[in-house]
Amino acid sequence: MASIEYSLFRAKFVKSIQASLFSSAISPRELFLSALNERPSAELRKGYTWHIGNIHYFSDDSGYFAVGRTTNSTIEKFDEETGNFVEEELTASPYTHCVFDAKIGILGIAKKSILAESSKGIAHRVEQLLSTSRSIIENDVTVEIPPIPDPEGFLRAISSAYKVSRFSATFHGPNPFDADEHFQKPLSVYLQAAGGEKGKTQIQGEDLKRDVLAEVTRSTAATGNEASARILKSKNQKPITINLRGDPIKRRYDENKHHPDAVLNDLTETYNRIRHNERD
Repeated sequence: MASIEYSLFRAKFVKSIQASLFSSAISPRELFLSALNERPSAELRKGYTWHIGNIHYFSDDSGYFAVGRTTNSTIEKFDEETGNFVEEELTASPYTHCVFDAKIGILGIAKKSILAESSKGIAHRVEQLLSTSRSIIENDVTVEIPPIPDPEGFLRAISSAYKVSRFSATFHGPNPFDADEHFQKPLSVYLQAAGGEKGKTQIQGEDLKRDVLAEVTRSTAATGNEASARILKSKNQKPITINLRGDPIKRRYDENKHHPDAVLNDLTETYNRIRHNERD
């Protein structure tokens, strides 16, 4: 049975400090939908023009689109009518599936090896395409589409550790509405005010509070950032460093039977589990 693999990403639209002060109060949701509805196309590599198309809405905030590229190639063939060998120009346009929820700011991208080795490569092309749209340029916005990793293993390691003596996490400019109040939200605002692009902070202690670390870990994963912790698994073991980073969460579906709206519902439930520890 052929399967199709979707990966989960965070779509972020980060305004510069100048844009935040002087431009219209357009929300990340509005930026997402406006940029998408422009159906941007761009030659992102010589001879390879990428496109967004086939947009279909499930609701005011969510839906489906296709992303792919157009290339021209020449093939040699034999013409039976003339009895001659000829060259023929062909246009190929492979594409893949994407589902989105602009209100939450999540994006599911189906892997297609002919487009990129991994879904992260396709996400980078979507990021570049949206960045060329008029609404993004006029509002001086940076588009970021980082992967959302699964934090459960990292959370289990913290929860079961004898001690957690150090915790660090990265952060980017303000965007996700559900960033945690302890870490991501205030530091993102600070980063923007300072004109920075990304940052990292670290805390240390005899044994850090697990409930606070768990909240920040879920927010860090959900916003597409990275974290690490220095833990002591048991009293007599040496401390080790564990990391939250890497590939996005993946879900597989039957290629011939999968429905994009059902995929989005599944990915939304997955996101809620990551961010809020919600279970079905």
